[in-house]
Amino acid sequence: MDIIKLRARAKINLSIDILGIFDDGYHNVEMIMQSIDLSDYVVIRKKDEGFKMYTSSSDLPVDKRNIIFKTWEYMKKKYDIVGGIEVFLEKNIPIAAGMAGGSADSAAMFIGLNELFGLNISRDQLIEDSKELGSDIAFCINGGTYLATGKGTDLKQIDNLDENLEILICKPNTFVSTKRVYKKFDSMYGDMRVDKRPNNKGIMSALKTKDVQKMTNSMYNVLEPVTKIWCRNIASIEKIMLDKGALISMMSGSGPTVFGIFEDGKNIKKCSDILRKKYSQTFITKASNKGVEICGIK
Repeated sequence: MDIIKLRARAKINLSIDILGIFDDGYHNVEMIMQSIDLSDYVVIRKKDEGFKMYTSSSDLPVDKRNIIFKTWEYMKKKYDIVGGIEVFLEKNIPIAAGMAGGSADSAAMFIGLNELFGLNISRDQLIEDSKELGSDIAFCINGGTYLATGKGTDLKQIDNLDENLEILICKPNTFVSTKRVYKKFDSMYGDMRVDKRPNNKGIMSALKTKDVQKMTNSMYNVLEPVTKIWCRNIASIEKIMLDKGALISMMSGSGPTVFGIFEDGKNIKKCSDILRKKYSQTFITKASNKGVEICGIK
C-alpha cells in the first residue's frame, strides 16, 4: 500500500451557544454540528523521506502553516513514522468559512496516515490525538450529527438531519477571523446575556421526530450578530434564501458562510442561480451521516 485517497466532509452548525469562558480562555460552548456532502479530497502518497504538498487552491500555504503539515509532523513524531509523504489536496470547501474545512483535512490525515502506515491506532485514540491540533477535528473524523459541549471536543451523537432536505451553501467574498469574532463577542456579551439563544433540546427532539418546523424554530447562532458587524452581506443572503423558500437561513460557525435548508428542489435551484451570479462559492448539497471516508487504496 503506497497511496490512499480520502474524502473529507465539511460541516454546518445547526446551533451555536456560548455559556461562559474557562480559566484558560477557551469558550464553554453548546452547539449542534452536522456533516454535509460538500467535501475536500486528500491523496497521500508514501515517499522515502520529507514532506511535499500540492493543492488546487492558490489561497492555501503548502508549508508548516498548513494544518495538513502540522498533522503529519504530530503523527510522525508521536508514532515514530519512518519515511515521508507527498500530499495532494483538492480544495472544494470554502476557506475561512466557518465550515471546518481545515479541520476536515486534518481529520483525513489522521485516518489516512493510520491506514497507510499500518499504525493500528484505535478510532478513540485518533480522536484524542486530534484534540491537540483543533476542537473540530474530532467531529470531522466521526461525521454525522453531534451535540458538542465544553471546548467543543465533548461529543454526543444525536439523530441525523433528514437527508431528503437540501442545503444551500453561500460564502460571501469576505474573510472573517474566528479569533476576532470571539474576542468581539466577549466585549459585547461578557456577562453572557445575549439577546437570543438556540434551543438545543428542542433541536434534538425535532431531529428524533423529523419535525422540521420545530427544528428550524429552535435553531440559532449567537455569533451571528457579531460577524454581521463586518459582513453585511450575511443578512442580504439570508433574505434571498428565505424569499426563495428556505425553511431557515443562518450563519455557520463564526462565519461568514450562510446556509439555507430547503424542502423544494426547484426553489433551491432558483435560489442558487440567483446567488451564484454574485457569489461564486455557492453550492447545493445535503446532510451526511459520514465523516472522513476512504475512497481508494493502492
